[in-house]
Amino acid sequence: MNDQADEVIPISQLFYDDGGPHIIQPGSGGARYTPARGQELHDLIGATIAQLGAVAGGTRKTPTQLPPPVPIESLLYKGRAALDRALEIRAAREIGELLGPEIIDELLDLVALAAEE
Repeated sequence: MNDQADEVIPISQLFYDDGGPHIIQPGSGGARYTPARGQELHDLIGATIAQLGAVAGGTRKTPTQLPPPVPIESLLYKGRAALDRALEIRAAREIGELLGPEIIDELLDLVALAAEE
């Protein structure tokens, strides 16, 4: 652990010691950067999108047919799973979490689902 402490550099040592300026101003002799505009920008964006498509594995294929809808019954808790979820809600209440009306509604629905099996 001591080896790592020797490698830590205080942030104050990362600042410049002189008064600056530390930002290169246009026309100050440094390289000047001009952002792309017009057709050059359009070509640059098109090339970037093409490169991203190549990285992603080529063109995206959209499904010709959507999968069939999932029956809501398959998404609901049933039997013991509903009871376990109700016990989770009870445990949350015991540690002090406030139960809003939507949680009370869920709890009542879970009891009904647990009673069906």
